[in-house]
Amino acid sequence: MIVNKTVLWFIFFILVFVGTCSCSWGDNSPEFRSCTEACTRSNCSHPSDLEKWSSAQSFPEKFIGWSCSDDCVYGCMWSSMQILFKRYGRVPQYFGRWPFIRILGLQEPASVVFSLFNFVSHLYMLIWFLRTVPSKAPMYSVWILYSLVSMNAWIWSSVFHSRDTPLTEMLDYFCAFSTVLCSLLTFCLRSLQSRPQYMPRLVIICSCLCFYVSHVVSMATVRFDYGYNMKVNITVGGINCACWLVWFFLNRWQGKHIKQGAAAVLAVSVSVLLELLEFPPILWSIDSHALWHLVTAPLPIFWYRFAAGDCLHLLDNLSKPSFKKNI
Repeated sequence: MIVNKTVLWFIFFILVFVGTCSCSWGDNSPEFRSCTEACTRSNCSHPSDLEKWSSAQSFPEKFIGWSCSDDCVYGCMWSSMQILFKRYGRVPQYFGRWPFIRILGLQEPASVVFSLFNFVSHLYMLIWFLRTVPSKAPMYSVWILYSLVSMNAWIWSSVFHSRDTPLTEMLDYFCAFSTVLCSLLTFCLRSLQSRPQYMPRLVIICSCLCFYVSHVVSMATVRFDYGYNMKVNITVGGINCACWLVWFFLNRWQGKHIKQGAAAVLAVSVSVLLELLEFPPILWSIDSHALWHLVTAPLPIFWYRFAAGDCLHLLDNLSKPSFKKNI
């Protein structure tokens, strides 16, 4: 566990440092600014020009909601990128992200597809879980809640990567954090499963709910602080992973489902390292963030198998008669 904690703290500090760096030199370039101003003035200023632009826009882009000014930014991004790349020999970033080619109106097509892969993976394993585990099994409803929270997060992840707006960004960030916090809540409730008292569970549920609401309200109404949000996510995620790994070690005798759960947690922890990579998108579609989504897509297979195995283990213990020793 010393090695795991060291890795987690290393990731924490690196991500905080990366989060504070400003790399959007492309949108600050004179080439990009002059291009967008000229495009907006000639294509988006008069009703006749807007009508002409709208008639040429594809249905997917209309459905997603791309505006004339958005199209100017998109077109000028590519034209200025070619100039800046020839001049400096490296691909610039625009508004904190790499240039991505639109496909069917999707802003980051690979991330959208891979987010949907994760959603389908959770949905498929949830159906499998419902068919495998009886509803009377302990922790049954908790795992259903976790699954629904995760699927909701991946839906909003696909929406956000389809088109980045302040609203879709907030929904993606807040829903992503809900999965991390829900996993930690699941661990706490699983640790208290052997205790018949309801009050400790209620206190933990209320504490997690209050903490989540406080975080969301602060980010949404006071200041959308990216650094603070990342610190909270990494801290809660690190505690979550560490707690689960310790629990897996202490309960390794229960069965092979423990190994499957540990493998899922370790894989998630290692996959975070992909976020440290910085390279221009492959085929202008696949960057390190998209690869992270791709890597996490098969992990629910192991995680839900652990959840089902643990529920069946708890149910089996309930069905066994308990004998008190005569003293």
